[in-house]
Amino acid sequence: MKAILEFNLPDDNQEFLLATSGTKFWSVLWELDQSLRSKTKYAPDDLPQEKYDAYQEIRDKLHELMSDNNVNFDMVE
Repeated sequence: MKAILEFNLPDDNQEFLLATSGTKFWSVLWELDQSLRSKTKYAPDDLPQEKYDAYQEIRDKLHELMSDNNVNFDMVE
C-alpha cells in the first residue's frame, strides 16, 4: 500500500512542514517525557516534594493532551 500526500508549494508550505516534521515533533515529546520520568523515578533524596510533584504534574498533563488527541508513544515502534 502507498500513501501519497500532495502539496501545492509554496501556498501549502505550512501544511507541508507539519506533515513532514512529525518525526521531529514525536522525538521532542519523547525526550521531554523521558526527562520528566527520569526526574521522578531517580529523584535525589533532597529533591523538594513540590518540585517532584511539578515534574509529575507536567508529565501527567503531557499524557493527557496526547490521549485527548488520540496519539501515544506506542504508535511508533
